[in-house]
Amino acid sequence: MMDIFYFDKTLKKGNIKDIDKLKGKKIWIDITDITKKEAELIKNTFHLHHLTTEDLLTSNVRIKVEEFPNYLFCVFYGIQGKKVMESLELDFIIGKDFIISNHKKDIPSYNDLKNNKEGLESLFKKGIISIFHRLLDNEVDNYFPILEKIDDQIEDIEEGVTKNPNPRLLTRILKLKRLVVQVRKYAFQQREKLSFLAKNEYKFIPKKSLPYFRDIYDHAIRVSDSLDNSREAISNTFDVYMSAMSNRMNEVMKVLSVIATIALPLTVISGIYGTNFSSLPLSDYAYGFWIMIFSMLLVCISMLYFFRRRGWF
Repeated sequence: MMDIFYFDKTLKKGNIKDIDKLKGKKIWIDITDITKKEAELIKNTFHLHHLTTEDLLTSNVRIKVEEFPNYLFCVFYGIQGKKVMESLELDFIIGKDFIISNHKKDIPSYNDLKNNKEGLESLFKKGIISIFHRLLDNEVDNYFPILEKIDDQIEDIEEGVTKNPNPRLLTRILKLKRLVVQVRKYAFQQREKLSFLAKNEYKFIPKKSLPYFRDIYDHAIRVSDSLDNSREAISNTFDVYMSAMSNRMNEVMKVLSVIATIALPLTVISGIYGTNFSSLPLSDYAYGFWIMIFSMLLVCISMLYFFRRRGWF
């Protein structure tokens, strides 16, 4: 699906059939789930390199900033999803008086801008690069709510680990760790490429716009730093969990060792009196059995007292 907006004294919405007539006017073409026919159309209309068209039709293209004679081609990644986080490839083609954005699914921030006629018209008046800045800035800022959710989950897991470590917490830790690694993979590569826009000079990015892209770059650095902190926090939480489980296992082994140690002399006493000799001490005495039971209890109490005094449990 292709949405076309152009500026001709006022903001107007164009039609795909009139795309050739709109050349020379400030124009934004937003494409959702591009088709080969649409790719061929914009290739011929805006004289795109065939490798650029190939990247538009391909998923999971690496993050890049490439300059061509008549346009700048950028690939970045946004993240979205309330319950399940997913990455979303964002393609941008910026020319002298046009910008083409391409993505596989609807993006809320893009839709908000398209529905905000006054805001979009104001951006057109400032220049095509202002639209590019707004789209990119919104998607970089979308990382922050995800990072806040990650921090909240880490705090919740840390509390659970200190109170009641269990295998379900380990599942959550590993799941969260994979999420942090996944987000970090895009964020760090993206930070490097955003630095190109903030520091390098490109034909289609005016010098007066560089401070705005430096601001986006600063946001990207904050995202990267926050992800580093989250990764360290989740690693520390994993270490605490393993330590807690190890301590719990040691406590269990301690109790079992005490039981086994106490049972040993009792087994010896009962084994001796279970032999088939005809004459054993107290075997003919009426209270011999109870004396043996009392002796075994006395041994148990004595050993428990000894272990307690030694601080073994």
